[in-house]
Amino acid sequence: MTGKVSGSSISVHVEHGGKTIDFSVSVSLPRGASGPVPAIIGLGGGSLDRSLLAEEGVATISYDNNRIASETSRSGLFSNIYGNTGASAQVAWAWGVSRILDVLVDERDAGRNDIIDPTAIGVTGCSRLGKGAFTIGAFDERIALGIPHESGTGGVSALRIVNTNPVGPNGKPAQSLSSAWSEAQGWFGTVFGNYRSNVNVIPVDTRSMVAMYAPRGFLVLDNSRIGELGSIAQHAATAAGGEVYEALGVEKNVAYHGGRPSDPHNHCQFYPEQAEPLRRAIRAHLTRKADPDGRMEPQPVATADLAKWIEWDTPTLE
Repeated sequence: MTGKVSGSSISVHVEHGGKTIDFSVSVSLPRGASGPVPAIIGLGGGSLDRSLLAEEGVATISYDNNRIASETSRSGLFSNIYGNTGASAQVAWAWGVSRILDVLVDERDAGRNDIIDPTAIGVTGCSRLGKGAFTIGAFDERIALGIPHESGTGGVSALRIVNTNPVGPNGKPAQSLSSAWSEAQGWFGTVFGNYRSNVNVIPVDTRSMVAMYAPRGFLVLDNSRIGELGSIAQHAATAAGGEVYEALGVEKNVAYHGGRPSDPHNHCQFYPEQAEPLRRAIRAHLTRKADPDGRMEPQPVATADLAKWIEWDTPTLE
């Protein structure tokens, strides 16, 4: 695997088993950037306020995840290399980001990357791309900050709570697992089809993926006004995974923001109320200008009662 880093793009070349693929991602540096700067990888470009990111000295990297794997057919550059593995498109998207990180690290070590700091990388996306961002950060420990935005079912939402059919303020229930499976099977691995109606037998849940981030930075941006997003299930998974952060003594490294308390509730809109949680996360985990100050801030209409789900006491881990 080889690649190049410039102020406008990162190219990736992979050879494996006699097969090769190439892809690239675009880079936008903050004005006046000097030396290696932090960056946030945005699936589909991302949904965050780019002016805020630039003000904080953070570059943006636009990632065309569907070129790596289609969310409907799971085909793409990943399957060109590995064939039909049954892995979800989300896992393929994570593989692609890991190759970008490989290039950033290798080129830095070779003295050819003084542009992007590979130790200060975040990942984000909204809706289906928020699902991908969640998975990407969980599976590569080099991601310093995960920011899934309104990811819903197939993303941060706890599977067990989604199956209780919670209803939001707009009168709509959380998207069911069967509906998500029908909309885009690539969000899941093929084996998941056997468990859509019986998630309680799976020994893990999305809280376990939140825990995979620990002790790294993790910020969930949600929208409790949209019932289909199952915000109560997202808050529950974040808070339950946050118990692992607490056990490690780094509970301020995880945060959740439930969005606005009232309408409008436009999907994938970054709200001004979420600017400060985002700034706090960036300054703690990317620019490292401040101590972590993550906060659990669900809206009252979508606040999970963990006592209904957790039957254990949080230990102290070393």
